[in-house]
Amino acid sequence: MLNRLFHCSRGLLLAIHCALLLSACAGHDLPDARTAFYQGNYGLAKEEIGSDEIDGVDSVLVLMERGTIYQTEGEYEKSSMDYIRAGDILKELQTYSLSEGAGSWVVNDTVYSFEGAPFEQTMLHSFTALNHLAMGNWGDGGVEARRIIYSLRPEERGEDYPDDAFSRYLAAFILQMTGDRANAEVQYQLADELLPELSIDDRGGIGYGAPRSIAAVYNGVGLRNEVASEYELVCFFLLGRSPTMRELRGQYIHSFFPPQIQIYTGDRHLGDATILTNIHSLAMTTWNLEAPARIAKTAARIAAKEVLASAVDEQDAALGALTRIILIGMMERPDFRRWETLPRWLAVARLSCPADLTSFDVKLQGGGSGSATVLHVQKPLLRRGKVFFSFVRDLPGFNGVGMIEESDQSLAKPISVSSEGSEE
Repeated sequence: MLNRLFHCSRGLLLAIHCALLLSACAGHDLPDARTAFYQGNYGLAKEEIGSDEIDGVDSVLVLMERGTIYQTEGEYEKSSMDYIRAGDILKELQTYSLSEGAGSWVVNDTVYSFEGAPFEQTMLHSFTALNHLAMGNWGDGGVEARRIIYSLRPEERGEDYPDDAFSRYLAAFILQMTGDRANAEVQYQLADELLPELSIDDRGGIGYGAPRSIAAVYNGVGLRNEVASEYELVCFFLLGRSPTMRELRGQYIHSFFPPQIQIYTGDRHLGDATILTNIHSLAMTTWNLEAPARIAKTAARIAAKEVLASAVDEQDAALGALTRIILIGMMERPDFRRWETLPRWLAVARLSCPADLTSFDVKLQGGGSGSATVLHVQKPLLRRGKVFFSFVRDLPGFNGVGMIEESDQSLAKPISVSSEGSEE
């Protein structure tokens, strides 16, 4: 009898020890860092999330979030270092994560190292690729393009998990720009198959309805530009704010429509961008897909805790009640962790543009905002051959980008920022 009570008490002490370890790992204030991030206060965001070496069960999550803060501020090299480190840890976890299983039966799923959903793991490579292109590192971008493709293989992401048209298009564009046209065409075709309402040809041209000629030049909505040019602007857009885990659990869906994304040079309308991926949809699909297994595991864990509490209760009612309060009342909580600094909509514009392009304006209308927002973009803006590359995030002070709100439908005068050099 004493031996049985000893083992029960030891289980309780193990649970308390695990809880203390969890508290010790919480050295990064993610909620406050996220709040500062979305307010455009990147200095405070970095201060809250910390700049020290990261370890513990939240390592991957903190690196994802901090890498996004660095990226939005324009610190591409630091951002890539965090993203790549997160990817390296994920590889290690695939080998060693089995040892963490026992702890979750005593506490909850937060004792597991965060690995992210399959689409979040792909986004690590997509965002790293954008960093490399912003620095003109097309070779490194090609490495990430192939990692994107590998992560989207059904056997890697899981047969039932959703694919991602934006990441496929990004990978195709990089392969196309680095001379691997055959594989680029395959990825453009796969992106096209994911978006039945659109037509993406094997050169990356985007339109609505029937496939267009690969020689055509598009304005991003399936219409030919008024003044065709042999130069192209290819710009990727990271817009809005992805849902929190609490919103996913509540099946909360925003009712507003995606934003309209118009691109100008001066008064000339180059065309519109096309939304390829809705991260809210990817996250909701993933959450619902995992619901049966998650519910079953939670029920089994609570039952196991109740067995332990009942065993203690037989020897000491007060200790049994305490065991039940700690194991079930205090420690049984859902795992709310997810990469919350991701955008909501991922879009691309592939437009004919002037050969001397040094900046462009982006007008955003809708997406939950009553007034139009204008971004003046001068960086990142790099040229490779006859193709200009850029990417934009609609956050205050993105990489020095000016942002204002319009009170009417005219294109307001944007805020100027310093130029970024181009490369041949």
